[in-house]
Amino acid sequence: MNLHQWMHNIKTFNASFAKHDEIHDQWNVNTIANISRFHKNNSIWNLEGKYREEDKAMVLVGASPRLSEDVEKLKDLDDNFCIICANSSLKYLLRHDIKPDYVICLDSDHLDIPQHLDIERDDITLLASTVLHPIVLDNWKGPIYYMPYYSIKKDLKQKVRNRIGKSVPSGGNSMTSALYVAIAIFGLRTVISVANEYCFDSKKNYYADKTTTKSEVLSTRYVAIDINGKERWTTPAHYVYVMWTEKICNDFSPPNFFIDTSFGLLGKGDSNIHIMDLSKAIAVVKGSFVVARDLTKAKTELERLKIVQEITPENDDKSEVYRYNMHEQRERILQFARS
Repeated sequence: MNLHQWMHNIKTFNASFAKHDEIHDQWNVNTIANISRFHKNNSIWNLEGKYREEDKAMVLVGASPRLSEDVEKLKDLDDNFCIICANSSLKYLLRHDIKPDYVICLDSDHLDIPQHLDIERDDITLLASTVLHPIVLDNWKGPIYYMPYYSIKKDLKQKVRNRIGKSVPSGGNSMTSALYVAIAIFGLRTVISVANEYCFDSKKNYYADKTTTKSEVLSTRYVAIDINGKERWTTPAHYVYVMWTEKICNDFSPPNFFIDTSFGLLGKGDSNIHIMDLSKAIAVVKGSFVVARDLTKAKTELERLKIVQEITPENDDKSEVYRYNMHEQRERILQFARS
C-alpha cells in the first residue's frame, strides 16, 4: 500500500468515526470531570527517554486469540524486557501470573473499561488518555501518567495542553499508541508485538479472554488474507491499525526493530517487520543483549571485531533480526579494520 492509499483509508475511517457524536460528547464530559487530575508531573512526557540509558526491549501485548497460545511463553521474559498490555488483556495476564509493567487505555467507555481495570494492586503503571471515565481513575491503585487526547472542544483542548503538554500521535487504538510511546517517548529500539492479529475467524472470537469482549456489535467486516495466506475476517478499524503500525515501523526503522509474533495481518511484504514465533523472538533478543554486553566489555577494536564476525551470518543478510546498535558497531569496526 502506497502513501496515497494509506492516507485515503485514514481519511475515510476518520470521516466515518467523526459521525459518532455520542462518543465525542463523552470525551468532552470525561475530560472536564478529569481536568483537575492533570499536572506536569503526571504527563506521559515525563517518561520521555526513560530507557535510553538502560536499554530494554518492549513487549506490546494485545488481546487477540493468539494470546491464549503465547501467554505461557511470556514467562521466559527477563529483566531485558518490559511489557505494555492493552486494558482488555490485563486480567488475562495476571491470571497467568504475568505482571505487565504498564497497561495502556484510551477509551471513554463506562461499561467495559472499569471492569478491565478493576484490580487490587499498586505495582502496575496506567498510561491513561485524558478521556477515561472518572470511575476508572478513582479506583486505580498504581501510578498514572496521562496522554493528552485532543479530539475535544477547542477551549478544552488548550486547557489540557497547558497542563500536560502536546498530544501523543495515535493510530486509533491502544497498541498503536503503545508502539509510539515505546519508540518515540521511551526511546526503545526493539519492540515485540504479541496477540495483535487484527483479524479473526468469526465475529465472535476475536478476544482471547471472552470476559473482556466489547459490548458493541461489529457492524462491518470483510475478508482479509493473513501472513500465512489464510482467509480471515477483519474490520475497517483493525485494518487502519495495521496501516498505522506499518507506517510507524517504516518511519522509525532503522534504528528501531519491530518483531511481530501474532501471525495476523501485520508485516505482509514489509521488510521492516520481522515475523517469528514468540519463543524464538525472545531468544533472539536475549542473545542480542548478551552480544551487546560483550561488545561493551571488549577492551580493543579487534576484540569487538571478532565478536561481531562471530554473530554475522555468511551472507550478511541485514534483514536478519539484530539490534541496530550492533549493526552500527559492526560497520564502525569494519571501517576501522579496513583502514
